[in-house]
Amino acid sequence: MSESATSDQGLSWRVACGLTVLALTLSMMALAQANYRENDPLANQVLSGSAFGYADPPGRQVLVPVEPALARGMKGFRQAVAAPGRVVDLAYAGTQRGEDGEHGDLTPQRFADTAGAVFATSQPLAPSGDVLVATDAFLAARQVLAVTPATDDAPCAAQVRADLARRAGREIVWCRELGTVSDGGRLSLARFAPHGHNELAVLAYDAPGHPAAYLHYPATAEPGGTWRVDDDGEFPVAAYQPLFAFRSETGLELAVRWSGPEGDTLDLYRQEGDAFTPYVAANWLRPQ
Repeated sequence: MSESATSDQGLSWRVACGLTVLALTLSMMALAQANYRENDPLANQVLSGSAFGYADPPGRQVLVPVEPALARGMKGFRQAVAAPGRVVDLAYAGTQRGEDGEHGDLTPQRFADTAGAVFATSQPLAPSGDVLVATDAFLAARQVLAVTPATDDAPCAAQVRADLARRAGREIVWCRELGTVSDGGRLSLARFAPHGHNELAVLAYDAPGHPAAYLHYPATAEPGGTWRVDDDGEFPVAAYQPLFAFRSETGLELAVRWSGPEGDTLDLYRQEGDAFTPYVAANWLRPQ
């Protein structure tokens, strides 16, 4: 047998093996996405067809801080949704190991030192801004809705305040408008009078022609903080930011960023009846 034939056979064998591994990886990812964990929003990163990430300081790349096995399976994630409802095309650029293979302090300033999947953006994003990276199939099942934050401390509409008080059976301490959704909806946030050490805040969504939905934030008043570390017993409204929304077959889905001294929490909630439930979540921790 000639040396050329032997070389060709070896090459063909390697190609066949590579294709087999690729097919196995894709089939495993498809199976995982079909069986995402309904009650585990952190596990739904990537497996749901979506994952939270953030842009680098120039806004030209996006990082999704996930383990290498998940990062390598993100080649089909081709779009990013950013506040207030902007969609930008992405190109998968590969995985990076990061500093010592650990995530460490998850901030855009340590972009190059953090393990995860890296994407190049077709257009500049807001510097260091949060995004939801998604597959075409994920976005095809949803309408992207813009969220416009409120620019002042406007009080809730009287009807919203009355509905919230009636639902909770508690007196309202304050109720503020958080922003509007491009489907005509409003986002309102209320804090209720405490019952002993038990505190409660509620996010409400109401829109003409759509069912209302509510997200409860119960908490226990403690010296180190109630809702977040060192919040002095007050719900940190300034650090709570709705980013964008989707309209899906189940109702509204809302992406929220909530910051604190210990880090940032990113959540995508979806409407189930009159309640928002956690769907996809990520934590950008800053070790103290």
